[in-house]
Order: sequence, then structure tokens, then C-alpha cells
Amino acid sequence: MTTKGYVNDFFKQYEELTIKFEKQEEALKETNKLIKSLNNTIESLNNTVEQLKKTIEEKDKEILRLKSKNDRDSSNSSKPSSTNGYKKVITNRREKSDKKQGGQQFHKPHSLNNKLEQFLQSGNVEEKIIETNKNKTNENKRYIEKIVIDIKITKEIKRYRYYPDKNGKYNIPKCHNQNIQYGSTVKAICVDLMNNLYNSTDGVTRFIEDITNGGMTISKGTLILWNEEMSKHLAPEINHIEEELLNSYYINHDESQIKVDGDGQNILCACNKNYTRLWIHEHKSQEALNEIGFLPKYYGVIVKDGTELYNPFGCVLAQCLSHILRYLKPYYGDIKHQAPKKMSDFLSNCNTLRNALIEEGVESFTENEYIKLINEYDSILNEWEKELREDTKNYLFNDEYCLWRRMKYDNKNMNTEYRGDRDEILYFLKDFKIPSTNNPAETAQRPAKIKQKVGKFRSGFGAKWYAVIRSCISTYKKNSINVFKALISAFDNEVIIA
Repeated sequence: MTTKGYVNDFFKQYEELTIKFEKQEEALKETNKLIKSLNNTIESLNNTVEQLKKTIEEKDKEILRLKSKNDRDSSNSSKPSSTNGYKKVITNRREKSDKKQGGQQFHKPHSLNNKLEQFLQSGNVEEKIIETNKNKTNENKRYIEKIVIDIKITKEIKRYRYYPDKNGKYNIPKCHNQNIQYGSTVKAICVDLMNNLYNSTDGVTRFIEDITNGGMTISKGTLILWNEEMSKHLAPEINHIEEELLNSYYINHDESQIKVDGDGQNILCACNKNYTRLWIHEHKSQEALNEIGFLPKYYGVIVKDGTELYNPFGCVLAQCLSHILRYLKPYYGDIKHQAPKKMSDFLSNCNTLRNALIEEGVESFTENEYIKLINEYDSILNEWEKELREDTKNYLFNDEYCLWRRMKYDNKNMNTEYRGDRDEILYFLKDFKIPSTNNPAETAQRPAKIKQKVGKFRSGFGAKWYAVIRSCISTYKKNSINVFKALISAFDNEVIIA
């Protein structure tokens, strides 16, 4: 082959390689484009995965938050015990004791021997001696005595016979306007059973019929009329109770929802250690409180829960310590934060120390003691803030932060973001004359809630009569007045405490 032939072959091969190279170059470009597209897709998928991870994390937090919220009950929130349902809730903050079970030294005994003495001292006791197997041969020997205490139920009829005076007029009082009527004792028994012991009208009717061997059958309508009559008789007592509460240094105030003929209404309570006043109202608002008219005239200390309902009333507001301790519980019980537990222990110890000083007759902490307690309180809050900021997985952050802010700032700060309840929460450390909790008001309302489990309020009038009667019953108990005797006296138009 000539040289020219070699050159031609070389150029031909070169052209083929060039074309092949160009094709490979084009294929490489397409591959690079594909790789770039795949990288973009992978990056997009990675972003999507990250977003899904964040969404899943947020959903997990929300599930845990909702689960924690669903687990709230009367022991770890402001929910009333009536919302616990069938869940068994035991609230007991007392530490385990090393003492043995049973009666303790220095405790007041409750044996039947003590109850016999109490029974004899109550008065009007009919005593009967029954001698068994006694005869002339053993009458001077030692006998063994066994004592049975019991109650005898007797039926009584009083026949009032009125004769004319010198003018021929029969002076018959209004209370005897009927030829045959019921006496004050049976009326008082029925009112006591309905308003003090949670019995339904059907139950009271059956009880009276049973103890009289069917001799007295009282209709439900008559029982309701007796409640109305009693509430009217107690009007002077209610006025006296309200006057005493208005003049008192402090009151506990609270409200709770009840059902009246199927509709939601509210029972409101103002009380102190000696007096209780209940009201029924359709609404739970400041307008309702103004309409009731009690709080606008009160200028003392109001002990309450965390609601802002009472903010315009009284001269000073103090918050219930028990509520604060319950609010803290989820944040060391569910998410295991240390500072809320430390705060709970600190406040409980403060209250224990305060109660011990009150028992000794001390009226307040010294200035140095108070400053030391406030400094410790602030120190715990600072630890709590740090713990809040460091825990990025806290599914209760918003709720916990709100409580921390409430306890950190006072209500004098004009910046609404930093307004809190610090002064109200810590007021129990300043003033030993007030109770540290709002439990007395909650206790006073509880009978109305229990009553609804055995019946219901069928009318607004019936609910209001109950509020009047129950206010007086609670006041009688606080002043060690026999409730049954007081109700008899009320039916006889005799005032007890007014």
C-alpha cells in the first residue's frame, strides 16, 4: 500500500474516532444532566424527609401533649373531682410515716365508752334498767352490766284547744291556720334529710313512711313547700351571714357549674371560717357578680383560684396554693423536669413552716426570713427558665412556659406579655391571717355537686331555696350549732345566729 493510502486510512480512522468521541461526549453530557437532575431530586427528597421528620416530631409532641392533657384530673389540674369519672384518683401529699397503723398516742379515743358519755351528756336520755335472772338468792351478788344505746322513735299528736277571750274572740296564730297540720320536728327532719344529707324527695317520703309504720305519708309537693317555707324563715340568718362576711378580713370565693332543670347554671360561694353564703346564678361573669351585689360591697382580701373573674373586687387578691401545686405536677410528673418539682417542694415546705408558726402564735415571717424565701423562689425560677430553654423536645412547652411566666411576673407590669400572678401566688407568705388555699369554698360547694347525683334541681326557685338553706346549715356546723335543733327553731320562728 502506498503512502497516500496509509494517510487516507489514518484520516478515515481519525474521523471515525472523532465522531465516536463526539457521540461519547454528548452521552456524557446527557449523563451529567441526568446525574445533576438525580442530585436535585435526591436533595429535594432529603428536604422532604427532613420536613417529614419535623412534622412527625411535631405530631409526636402533639400526641404526647394531648395524652398529658387527657390524663389531667383533680389531682394535677384545676378540674373538679366530679370530672374524674370512674378513674380512681388519690391525692395525698403526706410523706410516708414510720408510725404503726392504728390509734396513735395523744389521739382522742373513739371507743363506745366515750360515746356512752357523749350520749348521756346530750340530754333527754331515757334510761331503763333490765334485770335478768335476778332472784332472792343472787340479788346481793355482783352483777355484770351490759349497756345498749339506741334511739326510740315515737309518734306524737298535739291538740291545741283555743278558748275565746273576754270579748269572745279566738286568738289563733297564723301557724295554726289549718285544722290539721304537720309539726316543726317532722318538717325539720325532712328539710335536714333533703339539704344536709343528700336525700331525694322520694327517699325522704319513704323514710318518714317507714319510721311511722305507714302512719304518715308526705307528698313530694309538700316537701318542696317546706323548703320554700324554711328559706323564708332563714332570711334574717342570711342577712346576718352576709353582713358578717362583708365585715370580715378575708373571704374564700369560688364558683362551680350545676344543672338546673337540665340547663347549666352556677353556684357561687363566699365563706370564711365562721360563715358560708351560697348563690345560684345563670352566668359566671363579673356582670353576674355585680347583679348578686355582694362582692361590689366587699373591701377585704379575696382568696381565689387562678381566674381573673374577681380582679375588680376586694382590696387584695390571693391565689390558692393547692391549685398552683396541682398545676406544677404535670411538668415533673410527665416530662420529668426538676425545677417544677423543686418549686412544688419549696412552696409546700413554706406552707408547712407557716402553719407551724401560726400554731405558735407568730403572725408573720421576719423581714430576713421573708427575703430569704423570696430569693430562693427566684433562684428556682431561674433554674426553671434554663431547663425550659435547654429542653428542645418539650411537648408541653407552651403550657409550662405560661405557668412559669405567671409565677415569674406580677400583675403590675403594663406589658401584657409579661403580666403574671406572682404577688397573688406569694401573698400567703406575707399574711398569716388568710388561709393558704381556697379549699373552704370548694368544700362548701361540694354538697350541691353531690346532691345532683341523687336527684337534680328541677327549678331555679328550688335551687335558690337550697342555696339559702345550705348556707345556714354550713354556718351552723362551723359554729358548733346542732343543725336539726336549729331547723326546728327556724320553723318555730326563733332566730339562731342573727
